[in-house]
Amino acid sequence: DLLGRRQHILQRAYDNLPPAAQITLGRLAAFRAAVPWDTIAAVFGDNRHTRANLHLLEQRGLLQRSIPPAPLLPSSSAPPPTFDLHPIARRYAYKRLADRAAVHGRLIIYFEAVPQPPKVTSLADLAPAIELYHHLTRAERYDEAFDLFYNRINKATYYQLGAYQKTIELLRALFPDGEDKPPRLSKESAQGWTLNSLANSYGMAGQPGAAVPVFQQAVDMAEKLGDKQNTAISLGNLANGQTEIGALAAAADNLRRSIALCQKIEDRFWEAVGHAEYGRLLIYCNDWAKSAAELDAALELFEADEAVQYQGNVWAYRALSALLQGDGVVAQHAAQEALHLADETARTHYPYERDYVQAHWLLGWAALVAGNHLESQTRLDEALRRCRAINLVELEPATLLAQARLARAVKRNAISFNYAQQAVTIAQRAGHVLDLADCHNHLALLALDAGDTAAARSEALAHAQTARDYAFCDGPPYAYQSALDEAERILNNLSQT
Repeated sequence: DLLGRRQHILQRAYDNLPPAAQITLGRLAAFRAAVPWDTIAAVFGDNRHTRANLHLLEQRGLLQRSIPPAPLLPSSSAPPPTFDLHPIARRYAYKRLADRAAVHGRLIIYFEAVPQPPKVTSLADLAPAIELYHHLTRAERYDEAFDLFYNRINKATYYQLGAYQKTIELLRALFPDGEDKPPRLSKESAQGWTLNSLANSYGMAGQPGAAVPVFQQAVDMAEKLGDKQNTAISLGNLANGQTEIGALAAAADNLRRSIALCQKIEDRFWEAVGHAEYGRLLIYCNDWAKSAAELDAALELFEADEAVQYQGNVWAYRALSALLQGDGVVAQHAAQEALHLADETARTHYPYERDYVQAHWLLGWAALVAGNHLESQTRLDEALRRCRAINLVELEPATLLAQARLARAVKRNAISFNYAQQAVTIAQRAGHVLDLADCHNHLALLALDAGDTAAARSEALAHAQTARDYAFCDGPPYAYQSALDEAERILNNLSQT
């Protein structure tokens, strides 16, 4: 087979290397990614032996040298070349590295001394910290790796840059025994935080099915420790994941438990988070009055705590509620306030990209409801651009569906169909049940737009039935009621014609 032949070729190439070149290849394989020459020289020595080994590895095709682009300014010094291995060669050479612990130890010392950037604006600014984290986990110094991640990496990757896949990749290194076991950390509080962070990242990356069991582990651990605050936080996180997969009854129960625990321990901030998320869930259930009361309670507590970013989320949920009730004017005001608070958070702290995606999506949808198609297009394009820039799968299907609705409104049904199909593909892969209900309702309407033919009616019927199944969730009162009502309206119209 092909893999076996590749392995055989790689083995022969490795075995034919001189021992010194094998050691050099193994040491390079200990790095997480491509290595600049100045790092190699600083750690392993800038001498003729190192250079000769690198040259030989290049000649044998086991190492690739890359020359970065020349600087734009003549006065700037040229960046050093970098050296990288193919992933298969990296794994092969690393397995044969005899002194792994010593190599990782030397690299830990080197990267600990690299100065921190004054401000993080991209993942490149975090590269030395991420490389240090890699060597700490490979050296099985998991507690130190956790401290580094918590203090220097997490806020930037999760909140500021929205690098959810990178966060998942890094946190999984703390689970050498598998994600069905606790992370290998000495403090149970750190274990609980890691479980919640990993699961939250799965959720943002559009993998709620992977998030829910990890959240459940976090709940179980916090309850076992008698830690009421972390139990409440974990219950709320679990409920958010359950909402995405349509387990609305369980989500509602967990949010009520979370709120009650917070009230018992007088934790006003996390109580507010619980009220906000319970209010969002009740929006899907069409319990408008109770939802509004929950959102009001959340906003009052957030304002007392001066939690500006969280206030923005409440306004976004108010916009969602208004849109599902068909009130574009109220929705536009609420979404505009959410955008204003996102700007204020960016000014005083740093930008939360997810909040911008959410605000522009809602503003685009509100403009569509108001009949302002040009404004809607501008907002939705911005939401989709930002969403894809950080791979925010959580909001991508809803944004694509809004684009599909806009295209249908301006009689561009072929484009509308394409957007809706993209949304379905992503939502199916992610397991976003509520998005799937909305998408299939839209596809049913597009089928009916095609004309009163047997084929069109059959297609519309299939989509409406699928939408109804997704929207039913746990059944009223824990159904996605707006989508369920629309599916049943389409089905009733089909049965009468």
